[in-house]
Amino acid sequence: MATETNPPSQSSPRKIHRVRIGLNVIVQIALILFLALMVNYLGLEHYKRWDLSRDKKYELSDKSKRFLETVKGKVRLTVFFDANNALFQDVQNLLTEYQYAAKGKIDVEFIDPTRSLSRAKEVFDKYKVVSDESLVIVDYENRNKAVKASEMAEIDQGNAMFGEGSRVTAFKGEQALTSAMMDLVEGKKNVVGYVLGHKEPPLTEAPSSISPSFTPEAGAPSPVSVLKTFIENDNIKLQELNLFEVPAIPADLKTIMIVGPQYDFSEREMKLLRDFWDQHGRILLLLDPTAQTPNLRGFLASLGVKVNDDRLMANVKTGIQEVARVRDVIARFLPESPITKRLASVQAPFLGATSSIDLLWPRRRRVIGAKSITIPTMTPSSNIRRAAITMCHSTSRSRSRKVATKMSGCRRTHRAWWW
Repeated sequence: MATETNPPSQSSPRKIHRVRIGLNVIVQIALILFLALMVNYLGLEHYKRWDLSRDKKYELSDKSKRFLETVKGKVRLTVFFDANNALFQDVQNLLTEYQYAAKGKIDVEFIDPTRSLSRAKEVFDKYKVVSDESLVIVDYENRNKAVKASEMAEIDQGNAMFGEGSRVTAFKGEQALTSAMMDLVEGKKNVVGYVLGHKEPPLTEAPSSISPSFTPEAGAPSPVSVLKTFIENDNIKLQELNLFEVPAIPADLKTIMIVGPQYDFSEREMKLLRDFWDQHGRILLLLDPTAQTPNLRGFLASLGVKVNDDRLMANVKTGIQEVARVRDVIARFLPESPITKRLASVQAPFLGATSSIDLLWPRRRRVIGAKSITIPTMTPSSNIRRAAITMCHSTSRSRSRKVATKMSGCRRTHRAWWW
């Protein structure tokens, strides 16, 4: 029986829409290019930098960042450094951080004096540079200041007899450059009064003397020389102030410092302090816990600050079952308190006999203009006590004494530091 088979039907070939495919490819390429441009734009305008170096050498401090936010005009930095200079890489990385933090307010120009002779001579003549040392010129609104390489680092020259070359032991570029910019931007230095007359540490070093072998010997450095250097680097001038010699604290002084007085203040001096405080002056008071200063302590108590008669100590493990009690404690500040918020995670040594303080704000009324503001009474509670305890604690793998952990602030004796 024959079967009939139908031949398979042949369909007509499908038409290729070349124009449609071409348009799709063009649209896809355009989208990819648009996305790439958007990613690059966002990365250019909204990017974040991290300093991954071990010692955070190039990360700007909060002080420098806050200052750069206040700058209104354009700051121009002209760098005269040889590329072979030991500080060149550090200065270059630091200025990159300045440019990033300033958000377009800082322009930087690098000039190699050994290669760009004509440009170097032009800038030298403009700024009247007479030093052969590598330096950075800071220019702001036609005012300029030169920061030398020796001011930006501590350099150990080494021992040439043993073939040792010079090496950088400490880089202080941010401190020097920020101080120079503050000096130019703010125009004039702020003045802080340094109170004398009660056996406080002197501001200046002791005069030089002649040894028995008739060779000159440098005088002993002042105990507050390091503090003085840090303050002056912030465009602040320290001015000696003797309260016995003035009828009132000068009006141009907005802040005064009282550092480790060994004798108490008289009633007249205390009246000058209270008048200064009532006029919204600022007082930095650094007390020695061994000195008898009842008038100053009474002044603090009236402001809600009680100085305790205790000492900060720590139990340090010296062996398997041996524990030593020491008074030199290394501690770090915690961010829970508004007093130590900006010092969070900063470590500091508290040497010798360090006392604690309690912060208690009594009920008082202060008149500002035509308005009267009442500050409510705060009594010590468990919450306040716990908040005070967490401001400062020992980090030397030790357990601080209970009397020491009551700290609502910390200070160092004799050159007593209060926070």
